[in-house]
Amino acid sequence: MIDENNNTRVTGLFARRSVLVTGGGGFIGGHLVRRLVSLGSRVLSLGGHRGSINLVDGAHYIFGDISQDTLETVKCQPATVFHLAGGASVKESITDPPKDFLKTVYSSVLLLDYLRRHWPNAQFVYVSSAAIYGEAQHNEANHNLACLPLSPYGVHKQLVESLLLDHARMYGTRSAVVRPFSVYGAGLRKQLLWDALEKARRGTFEFYGSGVELRDWVSVSDLVQCLLLVSEHAEVTVPVYNAGTCRGTTVRQVLTELFRIAGEHHEPVFLGRTKEGDPDRLVAGDSAEAAFGPLFCTPLQKGLYDYVNWYRSRGVND
Repeated sequence: MIDENNNTRVTGLFARRSVLVTGGGGFIGGHLVRRLVSLGSRVLSLGGHRGSINLVDGAHYIFGDISQDTLETVKCQPATVFHLAGGASVKESITDPPKDFLKTVYSSVLLLDYLRRHWPNAQFVYVSSAAIYGEAQHNEANHNLACLPLSPYGVHKQLVESLLLDHARMYGTRSAVVRPFSVYGAGLRKQLLWDALEKARRGTFEFYGSGVELRDWVSVSDLVQCLLLVSEHAEVTVPVYNAGTCRGTTVRQVLTELFRIAGEHHEPVFLGRTKEGDPDRLVAGDSAEAAFGPLFCTPLQKGLYDYVNWYRSRGVND
């Protein structure tokens, strides 16, 4: 059940609020921008390139990578900054670690330095990743555990979290960290669900791994609600919140249900070969729900139905 008190709270927080979203043209960022506009926020999206982004009416956009030049074009004084820009692929980070470092770490250094000099009172929310846990100790991805990431992608996310602690200590920057687990929803054009439907369209049903890998599935709309609520708690202590349900579902179960919903009468076939950087288990051991009440309320089956409907509605060649 959705917590109506939370809905009332975010409406009060973000009506007419000035908000900067880096990576606002991406999958999660696009959903966040759309929700902020609906709440009456004055929204500026920074990042991406014209023509590759589905623009949201009512939001303003600055295109290009995070740099001193692009940051200087931000004429507003944001009260809240949601930082989602950075590397977005474990595979690409393994192939080209320096590029991922520049996208994730160096861009964050520039942004945080600009923030402490020009927007010192802004609340800063960093969207990190559950990938920083790696193979979590005791099979629980608890936010207090030591993190042992398996890829440059996870390492670089962890480095940015460390930067936030340094900025809090030296400059009093108020930040919060959110670590999403397996986020899915309309508009996601990569990762397991997208790849599975693309393969099915071509008549292929083979996948890496064993099928028993566990993932914690989070609807993007539920994640956006989490981000909005977390922003109020950005502090110099840099609190960390897991955006997860604490419920694991195997890859085999997810793909079997996805194919059933899509009307594909095939079982997924697993090749037994693992992907570098992929843990066997990535399930939250604790959740932001402990602080904010019900958040991750979308049933997985409903979320998969909605994803299949979106996939079909967009056409196969767009």
